[in-house]
Amino acid sequence: MKLPQNSLLKRINIDYRVLAFLLPFLGMVITMICRQTAPFGSKYSMLYSDMYHQYYPFFFSFRNALRNGESLLYSWKVGMGMDYLGLIAYYLASPLNLLSIFIPFDSWVLGYFSMLMPIKLGLAGLFFAIFLSRTFQKNDLSVAVFSSCYALCAWALGYHWNIMWLDTFALLPLVMLGMLALLQERKFVLYTVSLFLSVFANYYIGFFTCIFTLLAFICYQICKCKSIKRLMTDLLLMALFSALAIGMTSILTLPAYSALQTTQSSVNSYPETFALNIVDSDLTLKVNAALEAAKEAKAAGNNGSAFSHNWDAFRYGFIAIVTGMGQAAGNMNGALVPTFKEGLPNLYCGVGAIFLAFLFLTCRQIKLRDKLCSVFLLLFFLLSFLSRKLDYIWHGFHFPNMIPYRFSFLFSFVLLVMAYRAYLLRHRFRWWQVAAGGVLSVGIMLLAGDPADPAYWIYNAVFLLLYLTAAVLLVLRKAPAERKDRKTYLDELYFRRRMAGWLFIGIMMLEMALNLVNFSTAFPSTGISNYPMETDHAASVIRYMKQREDDNLFYRAEVTRSQTLNDGALNDYNGISTFTSSANVKVTNFMKALGYGAKDTYNRYRFEESSPVSNLFLNLKYMIDRDNYVAPNSYFDVKNKFGNVALLENNAYLPLGFLAESELAEVDFSSSTSPLMFQNDLLKAASGTKQDAWRLINGSKLSIEGSEGVEMTRTTTTGYCKYEASEKGQVVYTYNVNQSGFMCISLHIYPQNKYNIVVNDVVQETHSSEGTYGRAFSLPLTVAVGDVKPGDVVQLRFYCNAGESGSAQIYAGVLNETVFREAYDKLAASTLELTAFEDTYIEGTIHCNRDGLMYTSIPQDGNWVAIVDGKPAEIVLVGDAMIGIPLTQGEHTVSFTYRNEAFSLGWKISLGCLALFLGLYWYFYRKKK
Repeated sequence: MKLPQNSLLKRINIDYRVLAFLLPFLGMVITMICRQTAPFGSKYSMLYSDMYHQYYPFFFSFRNALRNGESLLYSWKVGMGMDYLGLIAYYLASPLNLLSIFIPFDSWVLGYFSMLMPIKLGLAGLFFAIFLSRTFQKNDLSVAVFSSCYALCAWALGYHWNIMWLDTFALLPLVMLGMLALLQERKFVLYTVSLFLSVFANYYIGFFTCIFTLLAFICYQICKCKSIKRLMTDLLLMALFSALAIGMTSILTLPAYSALQTTQSSVNSYPETFALNIVDSDLTLKVNAALEAAKEAKAAGNNGSAFSHNWDAFRYGFIAIVTGMGQAAGNMNGALVPTFKEGLPNLYCGVGAIFLAFLFLTCRQIKLRDKLCSVFLLLFFLLSFLSRKLDYIWHGFHFPNMIPYRFSFLFSFVLLVMAYRAYLLRHRFRWWQVAAGGVLSVGIMLLAGDPADPAYWIYNAVFLLLYLTAAVLLVLRKAPAERKDRKTYLDELYFRRRMAGWLFIGIMMLEMALNLVNFSTAFPSTGISNYPMETDHAASVIRYMKQREDDNLFYRAEVTRSQTLNDGALNDYNGISTFTSSANVKVTNFMKALGYGAKDTYNRYRFEESSPVSNLFLNLKYMIDRDNYVAPNSYFDVKNKFGNVALLENNAYLPLGFLAESELAEVDFSSSTSPLMFQNDLLKAASGTKQDAWRLINGSKLSIEGSEGVEMTRTTTTGYCKYEASEKGQVVYTYNVNQSGFMCISLHIYPQNKYNIVVNDVVQETHSSEGTYGRAFSLPLTVAVGDVKPGDVVQLRFYCNAGESGSAQIYAGVLNETVFREAYDKLAASTLELTAFEDTYIEGTIHCNRDGLMYTSIPQDGNWVAIVDGKPAEIVLVGDAMIGIPLTQGEHTVSFTYRNEAFSLGWKISLGCLALFLGLYWYFYRKKK
């Protein structure tokens, strides 16, 4: 029976695809308004974790680069300087980011950035609605609601703070629709353009889309293929237009691939043994032990024993896989906190989706091959979550650092398509199908059930009962008593079915709303009332610094205490610290050897107000002190102050390049144990001085004690200790200073607890109320104490928790001013005077008073080339990271050019693929016309 043509909705002529955008968009906006987060509040934001430390600082810096016409090939504002295209390809390639150039004021940028998240989720709903309406020829409220379930699934809400992933997530339905158009109608534009945008916007999530497209193509051929000829034609078309789409992204993906070869990710290796996620490691250990025993038995010729061990391995492995897949599947249920950083895969997209997916499997109107392919995809995803080997392949042939199962949105896509197909056949449901769907849904509910969590059981049970009620209304049938009552019967049946359909959709909308509430209560807000720190005063200091150095083409600055790990990008200065997935691992190890907080597997290195020796090699001219953190000392002079923010100038500054001894290139940075002792060797190699700059405080001048409840099980006079804490307390290192100079302490503490430093038991007003420092320890690092004199007592205190056992290796040293200044004067005698500086080109002159090695703090990633006096020059790496050039005595003109060969090749491939695509479009469009 046809729907009444005079209904209000028909007369309004609603395009529900627009509603599919508005529902998730407005849902997230209302959530942000209720939470009073930016741009609907000035105190809190949705910035979370890496979004706070990376994504927004990079976005802010990218917007400035676009507005100022800066190079997009290389950036000096991220870390010590790095390939910008590699960073853009992962973090900033979304076309929506380009619109940031129209944001007139810096204070508005965070608001625009925050609104990108609901906009992208809205686009996910819109594109899913286009997929459903085109594929199933529908335009009703169900299209909008099912699409909103995709846009607001647990993956989208849990990982929404990874805002650069959302573009590709949103585009997935268009890629699938484009594939169908290509295979069924031989239309290639939508597929090629949507796949191009998916990979271009974020190559990492785009890689998931490419794998899923291959799986979807295989399933399509199983379900639809009618001949080998058709299969080969389809395969050829998919290969051609996939290659064109991916080829057009080469302008970004090739430089990104090249940049990734310099990162820690490049050393990840494929797991050789049987390894699983999620399940207890004891099971995997049993499997590997059985496999090893089988191997040994086979080598010994005992085939019977080998078979027995192999059977044990299969049995343990099967139990582990089934258990793990069940645990993962349990996360399909509602009322669970989404995984934000660590946890099970985010699979929830509605209790109704689970129920309908089981009905999909019972529908006789759906072909068996369709059901088998759908089940295969879901089981394959579950197995991929579990298997470490599949997990490694899915994540671009490396293991991610936190944020697991990043491809789990594909599971939700398949499940919702299954659910929608079942919903379209809702009028054909039978009692046994509804009963089977309910029982199986309860089974899924039990997989994740926590007996102590009544909210979980109430939420899932109530919604399942509501869906069952709607389904029962659909299957209720009562034959008319007499033939004359048939019209009345049909009218009643039609009305009941219509109301049941509306009820089903209404329940889904309610569940979607409660899912947003659950997300809102679980997701933490981040304070931004002081973001960036000391915003106005810090901006004034930075502006003053730039005016003061108007004639200086390049120098570096840093903050004494970082707020983010990318403060240079956030505050618009050439900094040192960084945290980015494209961090050059060799630079990270270089910084670690110098004594800064750095770790290669974390893809980060952080500047601390550190040693004057290590600062020589970083071109550090200024420190920005935003909280009275630094005491007056011999090496940094206060130049200006705005409010609580002071500009400190390094009076032992060396520029970007300076002449050192040739022995500097031979220093082994990988053998560094104590940063202070390593800096002695480094300074002697660079300057040729024979004396140590750092004089360690140890022996009788050092005592190590534990507070009450902290037993010292071992101590040495060189600063090593082990302890056992029966109750909360602290370990105290006491240094009795017997010399004047600048003091630093090198810390390596495990576990990583809070520490502070106190001088003469006096709490100075300009410092923390807990002493000179009061902060959490995260990585081994060197911190500055300041100027000391004989008779001073300096204490380092780090804190212990009850029941904790740990150890520490701590060195303290005082800088010999005479030795240091002698070395500094020699290094400062021949420095590179810059005559031109651009992001990708540097030129300068240097007068060498001797033969030696010109050291520069330019990180080499393989793309910098050097010219000396008009001729190509040999580049020697210092610490396997920084560029050095051997020079002879005399005057030299030196230039450096950044030549990214991957970009040069990439833009040519992209242009060629684009030309071929446009040529094919013109040819077939003209032919069709």
